[in-house]
Amino acid sequence: MTTDTQKHYAAFISYAHADEAMAARLHKALETYPVPKYLRAEGRTTKPVFRDVAELTAAHSLSEKIKDAVQGSRVLIVLCSPAAKASHWVNEEIRLFRDLHGDAAILSAIIDGTPETAFPQGLTEGGREPLAAALGSDKAGFKLGVTQLAAGILGTGLDDLIQRGAKRRNRLMGAGMAASLLLSGVMGFTTLQAVEARNDAQTARGEAEGLVEYMIKDLKFKLEPVGRLDLLEGIGDKAVEYYDRQDIKSLNDDSLNRQAAARQVLAQVHLDAGRMNEAQAEIEAAADLTREVFERNPDDTDAIFAHAQSEYWVGQYYRRQGKLAEMEKPWREYDRLAQVLYETDPTNFDWVMEAAWGKNNLGFLARGYGTKKTADDALENYTQALEFFKRADELKPDSKHVLQEIADTMSGKSYMLLALRDASSAREHARLHENFRVNLVKKFPNDNTLKRQLFISKLDYYNDFILKSNDEEDESFSRNLDKLFEIINYDDENIRTKYVFIQSIFDNYLRLDKSEIQLRYPQVEGIIRSLDKGELSSERNEFMLKILEVHLSFFGEDKFSQQMKLNDLILQYERKEQFFNADWKAAYAFFKISKHSTDDEKTIQFSKQFLEATHKRSNINYPTLVAKKIDAYNVLDDCENVILNLKILEDRGYDYPNINDLSNCLSLNKLSDNIIYKKTSQRLPD
Repeated sequence: MTTDTQKHYAAFISYAHADEAMAARLHKALETYPVPKYLRAEGRTTKPVFRDVAELTAAHSLSEKIKDAVQGSRVLIVLCSPAAKASHWVNEEIRLFRDLHGDAAILSAIIDGTPETAFPQGLTEGGREPLAAALGSDKAGFKLGVTQLAAGILGTGLDDLIQRGAKRRNRLMGAGMAASLLLSGVMGFTTLQAVEARNDAQTARGEAEGLVEYMIKDLKFKLEPVGRLDLLEGIGDKAVEYYDRQDIKSLNDDSLNRQAAARQVLAQVHLDAGRMNEAQAEIEAAADLTREVFERNPDDTDAIFAHAQSEYWVGQYYRRQGKLAEMEKPWREYDRLAQVLYETDPTNFDWVMEAAWGKNNLGFLARGYGTKKTADDALENYTQALEFFKRADELKPDSKHVLQEIADTMSGKSYMLLALRDASSAREHARLHENFRVNLVKKFPNDNTLKRQLFISKLDYYNDFILKSNDEEDESFSRNLDKLFEIINYDDENIRTKYVFIQSIFDNYLRLDKSEIQLRYPQVEGIIRSLDKGELSSERNEFMLKILEVHLSFFGEDKFSQQMKLNDLILQYERKEQFFNADWKAAYAFFKISKHSTDDEKTIQFSKQFLEATHKRSNINYPTLVAKKIDAYNVLDDCENVILNLKILEDRGYDYPNINDLSNCLSLNKLSDNIIYKKTSQRLPD
């Protein structure tokens, strides 16, 4: 491999000769780029740049001249377009550069088309998802793209560090600080220019806002998968500080929309950190900005789109707080605007996606109300969302983003079929969903997020759609837990995967035998100890982890110590009664834990609290919820309700998994004359 001292080109531009004009323009811009003094002092430069000006022949391999230039270049810049995607030579140059230097120094810029139509195969091989600058043809867009590429050549760390993802998190913090300082400098430059000359300030402000937009959107795209959106906080603060000094009425539409984008991203950071007041302030400010643009241009699709995003985030804010009534109005408005966009052009991919998301959001909303009518509404909305996403797939075949949305919507639909339909139809769609995710993983084998979602869907199936287990199902369930645990070991920083793993064990606790618990307990204990409680998404999650830790610890040896932990946890629960009483999962968790203790009074108390919580929560007969009710009614010796709920499961084709525990209520003298329930039954085929 060539060392840095041997590299005599700052960059190599790879392009299709149909894009010669843009390549020449970029070549000149990079070689004349004003590199900051402190970087020049370190020997960093954006020149010379290699650009082959000769038309390549039909030879089967790259010339020695090209090979030498590739070997002697620090950075490869790929100009992406449909012509570049079709170019044999562009792909060969990418592959050669990667073989010599790796992926880190490969930059790309879209000059025509979309990522699906413009990225050469050499860029995306192996499931890679490159970050591309937007090298616009207009003056402002071109300058912004050159700034992004120059940052990569100079080693400022933005793209290079972000692409390294989870394994470079410490350096990511440096990238966030560098981005914040860079933005601060740009804003300071804008202010200085405003004093010196108004016209120059206007131009500089436009360029500064363009750089903000790049940082907000492109950095978010790369930081989100590695769970470090917090690094955008400094950037967002600088942007908001700058925008707060502006008069909304005096700003043009483009500036208002960019300001709204900055505030929306900052709102996401606040939401993820649980700072609800700050999030609300930024979301409402963004909504005011997009509403201003929308009122100026009520028929403009860009204005409609921007304000639709604001309505979405207002609803998302209330969703995080579990406020369904407050969430409904903005999300219905978001759906209305999304359908307006779709009607303007049903062939526009972006508008089809908006229409799909609008229906998907309403499906989630209706599902949350927990009534029979809203469950039917949820199923209808999920079905419509699937139709829209499939249209989007027809417009952009094999887009991973679209396929993921289809899979997620199938998951929501499966859940509603579980709530409303018989076991046969619910299981059939659940299997379709699982098979879809299997094929998705085959299509993108290097995407660990897709693998995680696949194993979660498998675990959901065994939790929700079976209820009565057999040896084959238990073995498959255990295998999927193993797969999920492998992903945790591979990506130890992913809190979501860890939480899903322990929640899956928690939800399936009753079906696990002692040997399985003995295997899983040290895994769960290690995960719990590794979690930084401050990084959990809510107080409830932290409390549920404590519940699980105590729950599983009853398979240990020190019974007295476990009982003391349980008593302490019960006291904590009772202090937070107003918060957790409405949470049936927490109530059921304490009911299950109390069954391990010798305190029958506590077991009865928590069984009553659980049943009270479920009555407040839902009037839908989810099979898993019905099975849990049977557990509680059995403890209370309420055989009438035990038999009633057993009948509900039987009528829908589900089997209660622990039928032998109900021997008391299933004795002949306690059975109603008109209800007959078989102690043993064949599990329905899938």
